[in-house]
Amino acid sequence: MNGKKYLKSRDIDNYSNFSGSTKVTIVIPFRDATEELLLWLNAFEKVKYAENAEILLINDGSVNSLLKLRKRVPLYPNVRLIDRSHQGKKKAIEVGVKLASNDIIICTDADTVPQQNWIAGILACFDSEQVQMVCGRVVPSRGYWLAQIDFLALMAASEVLIKKKLPVMCSGSHMAFRKSAFKAVEGYTGYWHFKSGDDVILLHKIKAHFGGQSIVFNDFFKANVLTAMPDSVGRFLIQRQRWGGKAVYYRDTFSKALAFTVLYCAIMTYASFPIFWNSAFALGISAALISIKILTDVILIKAYANESDVSLKTSQLTLAVLLYPVYIAIVFVRILLNPNPRW
Repeated sequence: MNGKKYLKSRDIDNYSNFSGSTKVTIVIPFRDATEELLLWLNAFEKVKYAENAEILLINDGSVNSLLKLRKRVPLYPNVRLIDRSHQGKKKAIEVGVKLASNDIIICTDADTVPQQNWIAGILACFDSEQVQMVCGRVVPSRGYWLAQIDFLALMAASEVLIKKKLPVMCSGSHMAFRKSAFKAVEGYTGYWHFKSGDDVILLHKIKAHFGGQSIVFNDFFKANVLTAMPDSVGRFLIQRQRWGGKAVYYRDTFSKALAFTVLYCAIMTYASFPIFWNSAFALGISAALISIKILTDVILIKAYANESDVSLKTSQLTLAVLLYPVYIAIVFVRILLNPNPRW
């Protein structure tokens, strides 16, 4: 699959179908992230069409002081702070959807930084009534280098698959949908027992109800959001365990087959050497295929990083691709032991 050609950014200023008059509701579930929300509100002031947005801050049982945030919220006529008991992110999103005044709902996280064209890009993607959900780029701003590269690889794969009308995954930090679509698929009904997966669950429910063509990708220039990655190997593996566990939400055959294929290829990358050790020909073929895969991955991730304005060291990128089968195997074992870890 030539994924590189799918990763080009579009210029929002030259998009003929764009209309910036549509109102949106932004839902931000949070727990103990008041300082991050203050930074988010500062960054949001620089976003185009910020005045079009109703912002619902859903406090999901924070125990840290909310005093600064409570003092700040009244300064924004379009921001509301809603206090809820400790019920989880999916419940918080559902509360936001019910309270939303507008049909287009944007979800993000408190620890993100929205870029200039974030809302403009999302609105441009909803130019057709057929579109029910929009996913977008989330760019690592800092963190452990391996976590950043791994995240870029996941986001690149997500974007390519959505653009090929085969959506499998997305990020809840940059996700928008129609309120009517959320109601049509009955929100998160049937998945309340899972602690995470609000993004992937909703994507697959909308895909099953409206079809893959109803989900599009916001790839407009400066329409992404920034977020920090884990700062250590341990935190990175925990995060990857949560994300990898989302595969249990897949319901269509393609998504399940893709998840299995990725895992199989990762394991066989190095397992093939002892298997074919006595056959020079088979060993050579295996080494050649692995080399091609590594080169393809490096080119794809590098292309996505360039479009997202992320600087990568080629040495770290190559090492990350070589280490991928190792940490994926570790994560797989962790998922088997605990498929639904604490969020």
